[in-house]
Amino acid sequence: GINAEYGKQWYQRRVRGSFRLLQELEDGEKGVGDGSISWGLETDDDMSLTFWNATIIGPPRCPFENKLYSLHIETGPEYPESAPKIRFRTRINIPFVNSSGVVDLRAVLPRGWSKAMTIKDALRHIWLGMQKAKGVGHQPQEGLTY
Repeated sequence: GINAEYGKQWYQRRVRGSFRLLQELEDGEKGVGDGSISWGLETDDDMSLTFWNATIIGPPRCPFENKLYSLHIETGPEYPESAPKIRFRTRINIPFVNSSGVVDLRAVLPRGWSKAMTIKDALRHIWLGMQKAKGVGHQPQEGLTY
């Protein structure tokens, strides 16, 4: 019936998503890029590959330069069709992050999220958003968290 077909489609999407997340985990562990962005699972036993940690080192020549920012990432069951939820753990004053640390990905992704994008892409766009941010003013004392 309809429910069985829906269940099969959901399962196939989740398997594809898990395969993709395993590749993203491997890329994060290899340390792709210049080291200014890193990511990995929050706990090694998260078989659903749902909860992730990330670190961003603030871009040069901006108020965030050389500061270490910790982030929490959650990939829901609809990932990669739906964007991950990303939240700063380290306090930051920047327009695309709300008062709870939640990142508005629409503000940093010029064309919005697409299923071809990865956690790395989202983090890279956040880093670029930090680099381009204007009028961010005073930043919280280092080490403060949400």
